[in-house]
Amino acid sequence: MIGDHLFVLLRLRWLQVRRAFPVYGRFLLAFAVLAATWALRNALIHDATYAPWVAASAVLLVMGLHQRRRDHRFLQRHLPKAHVAMAVEYLVLVLPFVCALLLAAVRFWALLPLLVVAVPWSPVAHSTGVRAVWLRDHIPTRLFEWRSSLQATHPWTLLVWLLALAFCWLPVLPLFLLGGIALVAMGAQEQCEPRAMLLATANEARALLRTKVYGAVRLMLLVQLPVLIGATLSRPDWWWIHGLFGIGMLVLVAYAVVLKYANYRPNERLEANGANVGVAAVFAILPGLGLVPLIMFLTELPKARANLHAYFHDHHH
Repeated sequence: MIGDHLFVLLRLRWLQVRRAFPVYGRFLLAFAVLAATWALRNALIHDATYAPWVAASAVLLVMGLHQRRRDHRFLQRHLPKAHVAMAVEYLVLVLPFVCALLLAAVRFWALLPLLVVAVPWSPVAHSTGVRAVWLRDHIPTRLFEWRSSLQATHPWTLLVWLLALAFCWLPVLPLFLLGGIALVAMGAQEQCEPRAMLLATANEARALLRTKVYGAVRLMLLVQLPVLIGATLSRPDWWWIHGLFGIGMLVLVAYAVVLKYANYRPNERLEANGANVGVAAVFAILPGLGLVPLIMFLTELPKARANLHAYFHDHHH
């Protein structure tokens, strides 16, 4: 039936969320989305000039997600209406932005996020050849995830970062652009390396996690610090928002690394991790709820150590 084709991706996301979280976790996720929508609505009522930037950020967020999808070819081969199914998925994704804009009585700008229905028909940049060699040389080889991510997404991520830096004087927009870069970095953690590469990186689980987490946090800090400093100089009264956002992004990247190794299986791609990281990202951007990703990080850390310990010391793997 036509309806089955339209909502197949939404059903898949729902199954991923149900598999990843218990009932209370799903209630917390729903609460976080509602709280984020209400907070955005209050910000827009306080200053309606934020509306075009909020609307544009929603569109840019979806465009960034569309570019980093790994299942384009699979969906086009196996779904009769793949583009329409993706359009429905993207509409649901921007629904909180649309609701916030409507509740703030800026109805004209509420129409802009609806343009995401055209995104599935936009061209997708597939990586070919070796890119961004001059940038990749500054990333340690042990952080191969970041090197491969830069290779796959260059020059788009560099362009997004330059836009965030150029428009750091604007409200909201640079934070959304930095959030998009963080999502790309976290998505790179879904691919598991072979066990031989794991053993070549460190000699035991704690050392590996320390190397990977500290390395990822340092790189993310270098990416976001210039933008957040510029944004704070432009809006000094927002220093605490920028500070909490920056800390939240660092915790998110660290969580993505630990989550990968908590579920590590050699040579496999951990697609289900995306749902967990997405939930952590929602909490990270909400003032007062930033402790939730930290708790998730601390919960997964012992699991990652135990899982890696087996691969370092069990010769049957």
